[in-house]
Amino acid sequence: MHRVVAFLAALVSLLPMAATAASEEDCIQLAYIRPHRPVVVPAEERALVRDVNVARAQRGLAPLAPDENLSRFAMQVAEQMAARHYFGHTDPNGVTFQDRLRASNIRYRFAAENMAFDQDEPHANEAFLTSPGHYANIVDPHPHRIGVAVVAAGDGEVFYVEEFAD
Repeated sequence: MHRVVAFLAALVSLLPMAATAASEEDCIQLAYIRPHRPVVVPAEERALVRDVNVARAQRGLAPLAPDENLSRFAMQVAEQMAARHYFGHTDPNGVTFQDRLRASNIRYRFAAENMAFDQDEPHANEAFLTSPGHYANIVDPHPHRIGVAVVAAGDGEVFYVEEFAD
């Protein structure tokens, strides 16, 4: 069962969402195998920012600056997915990334979101880097800021959210 949930989550994680090229995505309901109270994982958040900036440097792009507002925005969705047992850019009530972005009052001309549900940061980062849509968000020259959130809802059942904005 754990492998099926991870496989389905991995498939959905390959579908990026950007405010400039939105598509409606259904959410996937999750059943945790080894659940625990959702816990924020700051070390993995720092690693995710570092790995995004390494990928950008390899393309000759400037690093993204961590942004507290974007990180709070990422944390809201990561905690919500963990608490409500779903994964996706659209929540079970049909609220989309674009809806959340409009409600946040975050100023942007360009915004994009990457999500993964994986066992640890190296695997989540690898999934982002090998997914053409997620990788495109990481190396897009438009954003200058990044916000990340990492929330573990179970042992090896972790939500990774990257928010990008100009």
